[in-house]
This record gives sequence, structure tokens and C-alpha cells, in this order.
Amino acid sequence: MLKKSIINNLHSIVGEENALSDNAKLESFSVDDVLPEIVLSPNNVEQISEIMKVASKESLSVIPWGSGTKSALGNKPDRADIVISTKNLNRILEHGASDLVATTESGVTLKKFQSVLNKENQFLALDPPHVGRKATVGGIIATNDGGPERLRYGTLREFLIGLKVVRADGSVFKGGAKVVKNVAGYDLPKLYVGSLGTLGIIVEATFRLYPVPEYSETYIAGFSTLEDAHDAVMTLLNSDIVITSLEILNPELISFLAKRNDLDLIDNQYTLAIGIKNVEKAVKDQVSTVKTLCDQKGGKGKVISGGQEEKFWDDVRDFPWKLFKTARVVCKASVLITQIPKVLETVKRLSGENGIKTYISARAGNGILIISIKGEVSSMIESLNSLRAFVSSIGGHLILQEAPYEIKAGVSVWGDFGSGLGIMERIKFNFDPDNLLNPGRYIT
Repeated sequence: MLKKSIINNLHSIVGEENALSDNAKLESFSVDDVLPEIVLSPNNVEQISEIMKVASKESLSVIPWGSGTKSALGNKPDRADIVISTKNLNRILEHGASDLVATTESGVTLKKFQSVLNKENQFLALDPPHVGRKATVGGIIATNDGGPERLRYGTLREFLIGLKVVRADGSVFKGGAKVVKNVAGYDLPKLYVGSLGTLGIIVEATFRLYPVPEYSETYIAGFSTLEDAHDAVMTLLNSDIVITSLEILNPELISFLAKRNDLDLIDNQYTLAIGIKNVEKAVKDQVSTVKTLCDQKGGKGKVISGGQEEKFWDDVRDFPWKLFKTARVVCKASVLITQIPKVLETVKRLSGENGIKTYISARAGNGILIISIKGEVSSMIESLNSLRAFVSSIGGHLILQEAPYEIKAGVSVWGDFGSGLGIMERIKFNFDPDNLLNPGRYIT
């Protein structure tokens, strides 16, 4: 229990109205059933700095919190004294529309950020899941989250150009600049991308932006064999077509999505979804070429656009969280794009052997597979460990994105970090020597 004097000190920093300590309210901030002692919602960077100074002095653990959409990611915390919510850091600080650059506080939701940018016909080229569930800019950076459009625009690191962070001792770090072209040197802001709040609390970010594409269409094609679908993928990737999104959906997932989105598709086929955004003429010309190339590989399907297309990609982007509300077990595998069929075949084999059901959306252009598993706990544990062993054998990596603690107890969340573990441990020690930030959830 926190000492009364510490609680009073924290109240004096943020005000009692911005502090929660009632158990019923703390429940929504638990991580793997570990409840914090207190939740603080500071109003500015200075208050976060003061909280961290208290935490450092008193050796209190701190869990940074955006909207909680990715709270299931990571190991069970070793301890949780304070949760720092960034909900009050909700201002968009600057939008240099002429320079295609914007700066925002970390508690701003991506949905709000995009709506403001859209007024100038611009957007942040990120399409992670949970946007509808109020995913925040800071949380997206901390988890390095992305979506299908990564194929066209690249990863978050490529358009994050500046960052402000409160470190474990309360000091404030600011790196990068508000211009796209920056001076040479160590790009420290990138170090915080994907760090899961273990190196500091992200409070501000500056991004390079893109103009909103004029028009969009998607061609969805089913293939009689996985080999044909993969051949079509390689043909498309080696063509001159500028593809925005390229997904392979396994038969179980496309059957579900087809019914949900009223798509007249053949069930039980591996299916490609090829999204293209550009000026209208370019999109229509390229979609026509896509259809021809898929036809040559035996693919048959249909073109969707407008609201139907938007809803379809929302479902793919938010798979499986939006589709399966409870009891989710989700993992993410990263492999070479040429190895995607082998992973799909392995998952299909494990499904038959262990009596599990699997839904898969594979980013065919960058080798990322989002896999949702349903079944008995023991069968899922066996399947996940077998799948990880296979993915590792082909030079890939697999992590658990979300799972009940009973699954995490039988399957390592992060897997083997290999030779990089020592470097990561040294970075963690230098940035947070007392292991105050998200202790145990990532690198201890």
C-alpha cells in the first residue's frame, strides 16, 4: 500500500479530481489482473515530470496508459503502484499544413488527430487497429502498431520526426525537429517506438504527413489453391502497380468477412484483397490490371468501393478484436514474404491435429501474419509453441499480442530475443536503472 504521505504528495501534483484510488474504478486499469494502487491523470508534461520524480525517489513502479486498447500486450507486470493516464494530454499543438508536418500531445486519439488533419486534405499514414476504440497516438508509438497500408507508406518510424518523453527520473527528453529533413546524428526518438512504455512516457510527437488520396478501390479474389494465391502475390509485387494494401485471408476468415460485409465470394478459398488508392483514373486502370493478373492465376472475385470497401478494410484492420469480442488469443508472426505459404500450411496442419480453429490475415507484401486461435487451452498452448518453433526455424519471429494469463503461463509472450537481448537490457538499465517503468512486461 502507498503511504498516506505519498498519496497526498501525488494529489498535490495533479489535484484530487485527477486521481483514482477506488478499487471498482481501478479495475478498468488492471493488467493481467494486477491492479494499480492509484491512477493519475496529469494535465501537462510538468506534472508527469513531478510524478516521475516522486516515483523515482520512492521506488514506485509506473505503468503509462493511453486508452488501454493494447493493455493485454506483454508479460504480467511485476508490480503496479501508479498508472499515469495521458487522457488529459489531448491537444493538437501545431499543424504546418504547407510543410506536411503536425505535432500532437500523446493522449490525442488517432481518430481525432486524423479528423483535424483531414480538414487540410492531409492524414497521418497509420492504420492500426483500435482506432474506433480510441487508440491514442502515444499508445500507437509505444506498441509500434500498424495495419495493411504499411505496404504503401512504410512503418511508423519512417514518418515520426520528433518526440518529447518524460524519463524515469523525471527529466524531459526532446529529440528530432519539426522539419522533415533533420541534421545528422543519432535518431533517439526512434528508440522509443515499440518500447512499450519501458524507457519513458511519451508526451508529444511530431509526424510527417501525406495528402489524402483522391479515390480508392479494392479487388477481392479467391483462389482454388494457396500456391495460386501466392503466385499472384509475387506477380503483383513484381509489377509496376502501386498497391496500398495486399492481404491474404485464410478460408475461415474470408468466409466470416464475406457474410459480415455482404460479399458474394466463393467460400473456403484463400483470398487476396488488393487495395489501391490514388487519383481516380490511375486507380481504375491499375485495378483493371490487377484483375487481369489474378485471372491469369485462376483468381476470381469482385471490385468493391465506397462504404462497402471502407467497412471491409475496417474489419481487416481491426481483426480479430472487432470481430471476436471475448476470449481472444492473438499472435503475430513476422517472416519473409516467400515463407508466408509455409506458415499458413503449418497453421492449417496444427488446426487439424489439435482441434483448434484459426483465422488469419497475412500482410502479403511485408511478411506479417495476424493469427487468431480458438480452442481448448491445452490445445492452444501446444499449437502456439509448435508454431513458434516452426516460425523460428525459418528465420522468423512470433509474439503473443493478446491472451489470457493461463495461456501466457504456457507460452512465452515475446519468445527468444536472441543476440539482441543483451543490448536491450543495457538500454533499459541506462534509461531506467531502477526498473520503474512497466516492470516485467518487456525487458526487465
